[in-house]
Amino acid sequence: MKIACLQNFAAEGPARIAGWAENRGHSLTGFIAREDLGIDAGDYDAFVIMGGPMSANDADENPDVARALSLVRAFMDSGKPVLGVCLGAQMMAIAIGGKVVPGTQAEIGWFPVFKTRETGHLLDEFPPEMTVFHWHGEQIQLPPGAKLLASSRICPVQVFQWGSNCLGLQCHLEVSEESLTDFLRVFADEVEEGGAAVQSSMEMMEGYSTHGDEGERILYRILDRWIEG
Repeated sequence: MKIACLQNFAAEGPARIAGWAENRGHSLTGFIAREDLGIDAGDYDAFVIMGGPMSANDADENPDVARALSLVRAFMDSGKPVLGVCLGAQMMAIAIGGKVVPGTQAEIGWFPVFKTRETGHLLDEFPPEMTVFHWHGEQIQLPPGAKLLASSRICPVQVFQWGSNCLGLQCHLEVSEESLTDFLRVFADEVEEGGAAVQSSMEMMEGYSTHGDEGERILYRILDRWIEG
């Protein structure tokens, strides 16, 4: 499979998604949103869009966001598999009529998400409760026709499925030790600002040691189902 991966921000790359693609023999080509490289949905079999510190609501003021949203809409309209992570999931939601709103508080660190009773085959391998990595301040309001597959205590929409092969992940199942280190370096001010659901850098690194391997195992199973969809 040929997969296009759009990075909205240099420090938020595909991480373990790239590892999965290599392991499964897929070709994953990365693009940076600020570079108008003319990605065409017809040239790829699937699309991944990653996170970033900007808002999915800023298309009128930010041409990078406008360009990314246009690509998300094109790929979702094509019927091909689309995977959005954090900001990418928020862009997917907006593309199909949902909204992105300020969260009640930032959710930064390792916190549990809970699988809903909704049936969605892309999350069949997900356990009823799983501790995963988060780094977001805004939240998704569920788009019309989408299935809510998982929630956290702070964020009602953590995972949603639209159609048979479009999956939005507010959380960061893709995080690796290297990408987590990049998060902590680039967004250190958000950790210093703190909050009721903001862990320290040490807690986050310890959380990776505890939960990182399970996250990779579940991510690979989800991605296998997603690409086959």
